[in-house]
This record gives sequence, C-alpha cells and structure tokens, in this order.
Amino acid sequence: MFFSDINFLLLFLLIFIPVYAYVPSWAKRFVLLLGGIIFYAVNDIIVLPFILLDILIVFFLNRGLEFAFDKPKLRSFLLRLGIVLQIALMIVPLFFTEHYFIGIGFFAVQFIGYILDVYKGVCPATHNILDLANYALFFPKVLQGPIVSFPEMAKSLSKPAGVNPSKLEKGIRIFILGLSYKVLLADRLNSLWNGVQTVGFQSLSTPLTWISMYSYSIQLFLDFQGYSLMAIGVAYMLGFTLPVNFQSPYMSRSVGEFYRRWHMTLGQWFKNYVYIPMGGSRNGTKKMLASLSVVWLLTGLWHGISVHFLMWAGLLLICIILEKTLFKKLVRSENIILKFLGHAYVLAIIPMSWMLFAIPDIDRIYIFFMRLFDLQNYFQPINVNSTDYITYLKDYWPYLLGGTVCCFPIVENILVKTRVSMTRFISFALFWLCVYIIMKNGNNPFMYVNF
Repeated sequence: MFFSDINFLLLFLLIFIPVYAYVPSWAKRFVLLLGGIIFYAVNDIIVLPFILLDILIVFFLNRGLEFAFDKPKLRSFLLRLGIVLQIALMIVPLFFTEHYFIGIGFFAVQFIGYILDVYKGVCPATHNILDLANYALFFPKVLQGPIVSFPEMAKSLSKPAGVNPSKLEKGIRIFILGLSYKVLLADRLNSLWNGVQTVGFQSLSTPLTWISMYSYSIQLFLDFQGYSLMAIGVAYMLGFTLPVNFQSPYMSRSVGEFYRRWHMTLGQWFKNYVYIPMGGSRNGTKKMLASLSVVWLLTGLWHGISVHFLMWAGLLLICIILEKTLFKKLVRSENIILKFLGHAYVLAIIPMSWMLFAIPDIDRIYIFFMRLFDLQNYFQPINVNSTDYITYLKDYWPYLLGGTVCCFPIVENILVKTRVSMTRFISFALFWLCVYIIMKNGNNPFMYVNF
C-alpha cells in the first residue's frame, strides 16, 4: 500500500486523518504509532518485527551512550556496535534472503544519524520510546524519506500539534500535485522505458535512444519528487513539517549543483555525517578529494551492491572533482554564454549517468551507448527501424512535454502557492482523474522504494 494505491487514498487516509484529528492530545502519539505500524505492516509485515526490534536496540543503545558519558572506550564500542547493526540491517538481507527489507536504506541512515548525534552531544538520547518509535515509523516518510534527523522532529513528536484547517488544505494541495506527477506523468513515461527495453537496445534507432534516455530522466524525477511531495503533504495535513527534497535540479549549471538540488536530504545527511567529519573542503585539496571519494562510494553502495551503481557514482565523482578543481572558475562564472554551456552540460551528462543507474547489466549499458552515439554499425552492422522514434513520439509527446514543464517550479507555484478558486478546482479534478486512472490501470510501485 503506497501513496498512489487506491486503498491508501480512499481508505487509510480518509479514516486515519479524522481519527487523528479528533482524538485527545494525549492520544495522538499512540494513534500516530498505530498508523505507522499498520502502514508498514500492509507493505511488508515480514520485516516489521525486525524494525520494532531495531527500535528497541537503538533506544537502549543510545541510553547506554548517555550513561557512559565518562567511559570513552565503552562509548566508542557502543557507537561502532550501533552503526554496524544498522549497516547489517541493510546488507544482510541481500546475501541471506530473497526478501528485500522495504525502505530499509532510509530507515537505517536516519538511525545512524541519531546514534551519531547522541554520541557527539548534538542531542540527548530520548527517554521516551514512543517518540523514537514514531520517529522511525512516521508513515509519511518511512519508505522513501525525506530523511529527517531526530532533533528536527523531537519537539513535534513529543507534543503533536494536531490538524490545522489551513495546513490541511495546503497539505492536500501538495499531496495532489505529487500524486499527479506520479500517476499522470511518471507512470505513463514508465511505459515508454519498458517498451524500449522489451524491443531491445540493439534494435533502437539513435533518435529513439536519446528520447528514451531523456524520458527516463524525467520519469525518475517525477516519480521520486512525486513521492516526496506526497510525503510532505500528508505530514502537513497532520501538523508536521518535512524538509523539501528537490529544488528544480534540472535547472542546475553543474553536477555539483544538481546534487545540491536532488534528493537534498540524503545529500545533507552525507554532508553532516561523512563529508564534514572527514575534513571536507576545510583542510586542503587532498582532504577534499578523499572526502568526496568516500561520500560517492557510500552513495553508490547505499543504492545497491552492484557494479553499475558504482559506475554511476564514479562518473558523478569525476565530474564533481573536475568542477571543484580544473573548471572551478568556469562553473562560478556569471558570463551568459558559460551559464548556457553549464546548463547544456548538465542536461547531457545527468541523463547519461542515469543510464548507468537504470541498466544493471554491463553488456546492455555498452549496447545502449553504442546506439546512443550510433557507433554500433562500425563494429557490428545491424538493421534498425530508423523511423521508430516517430511512433513513440506520437504516443508519448504529451507526457514528455508535460514532464519537461513540471521540471520547472511553475506548476508547483501555481497549484500549491496560489490560493484561488480555480486552482482548488484544478486540484480537485486532478485528484479524481488520478483515482480513475489508478482504478483503471492499477498501481505502479515507486521507483525508489527498493533503496
């Protein structure tokens, strides 16, 4: 049961929000936890006991860190133990079971951050296990983020504000926008990507190869941003505020800027808990390069223990290193021509990097790039339908155009930030259109749910 599931839209949400709104203040935390447990159990009841056990372990481990404030060796041992347990929670299922722990990557990094915060004295260990359980199982963010630190949520979890009419309306608008990104655009573009994979990359014309690459790039953004907006919207309906996760990344002028705008909460997590503690950019170029290399190695591994993820992370690392060293002045230049070239560079390199991310087989990656640059005929002449892209454009041009427009902030500014009757009507219409399409075509899982 994901946010774009009909059972969530017309059953869970319509029951949970009124119940949460009308129960007494003292009961809201219990209702919130019950909602989180039900939501996670419906998605993956097999893993739920492991999650609940992990919450208990982290609760007592952090109390131990606080108790052992004058015992450095014990504190160091508890810190390492806590981090190892969270990493094991992410890695062990990959080797010992075929059952993937849904959303575990997001769950684990948040607990690692909390353990480090307690160890460094950024925040005290909570003495209320209910608050910690609600932090871990807060259902708007439990599967795909946004990633939030415990100190950011501690106050609102201990004394939930409850449902506010103005926040409820804004939350509904944000949620509907995210739902529309997912159902009306991302899922439709998913059919294009599935179509070219079924045909086989070796049979694609070069124009269709480029179209499919850009289609996937737009689809991934709309799918993940759609989820993030829905999570932020549901949280807002309940009186909580989650951080923004995307900020028009395709408007960037460099790869470094792109990843300051893309999945911002994960980037902030790596910055706070890996990059800065390793020295970051404060201690010379060598330290900066080492810090960046570790961050991007961990980023690749966080997405999966696979060569293609490491290739993806490695390409981005090379780009960012070049931007911070050889091309530093060019990246920061205000010259209008260099700005334009910067945008063109991002719109070329980022979609290509997504192909390393999306295609798990090295041989198929090779074939895709051979077709992308029309090089395969030089090594192995083949016959392709040179007009295949026309058929795909006829079928998918509305979704490609709509998705491109939604990569800019104009749609969000109109539907979320403008409070006029027309935008309310548009949101209402979009919601029921999404419901109709979901009931007709079924629900596609979110692309990032396996990380």
